[in-house]
Amino acid sequence: MIEKVVIGCFKKDIHLVRTCVASIRYWYPEVEVLLLKDLSQGDFPVIEFENYWKCKVFNTPLKHFGWGWSKYALIFHPIKEKYLFVDSDVVFLGRVLQRLNAIDADFIVTGIQGEPEDSQNVNSNYLDIKKAKALDPLYEFPGFAFNTGQIVISSDLLTQDDFSTVMSFENRYKNLYPDIFKHSDQGIINYVLWKCQQKRKINLAYEDFWHWPGVPMAKEIELEKIKNTEGYPLILHWAGIKPVDFRKYLRYDILQFFESYYYDNIPMGGIKRMLSHYSRLLYAKIKIAKYIVMRQKYA
Repeated sequence: MIEKVVIGCFKKDIHLVRTCVASIRYWYPEVEVLLLKDLSQGDFPVIEFENYWKCKVFNTPLKHFGWGWSKYALIFHPIKEKYLFVDSDVVFLGRVLQRLNAIDADFIVTGIQGEPEDSQNVNSNYLDIKKAKALDPLYEFPGFAFNTGQIVISSDLLTQDDFSTVMSFENRYKNLYPDIFKHSDQGIINYVLWKCQQKRKINLAYEDFWHWPGVPMAKEIELEKIKNTEGYPLILHWAGIKPVDFRKYLRYDILQFFESYYYDNIPMGGIKRMLSHYSRLLYAKIKIAKYIVMRQKYA
């Protein structure tokens, strides 16, 4: 049973944490929600989440992680618990926890399934299969790869020793083979969890419980089904999709809905929402102007 939902967050993504928290609370008013703060770009206040959204901070000795690494605080947590970890650029489209709790596994992952091991997608975004096999001749591609921005993690099953051949732990976590294991921690976890599954050290399950806004299926999500609380047992994750002008996010209507839900449920929410909107808009315009002056392309 998943006991807690943990959101990985850092200083520059507070606006996304708001929509993420609001979406979780929309479907699950009582589930325990923890904020796993990464202080690598500075500290930031979370009192609004604590006071009005019943969130708590996940306490961990390590405070500075860097892109993607904060979830290791859960993997190496010395108390046995089961979490759903999500990145901040995620929203719940429905009651996904019921779907995940029906699966008897220590780790539940989602991403792409059925692509061949020479797929460009696999080799560019997850791990370079040929190089991985050269490093470890016993490695076999499992037929799927997973995005680590949403993953069910059971703590106190794996240790640093399980990861020591591919990452270091001095000062901060570091990928020892970034040309093999892609996107910071993502390729590493894909590799290590499958190896541990083969050794029967963990029970790993794949389940299609996410959508990426860039795929055709995301266009079929009906906002009205979310508004009437029917929803979808899925997570929507804007992995890698970060246009300079935030209004150009794919399925921005869904983000807007949960942003409105957030501000409708805090004191002075209307004023705070307006200030947040215009400050982000000003930042976007300044950034776009900088790109134009530097004669660089922007998305």
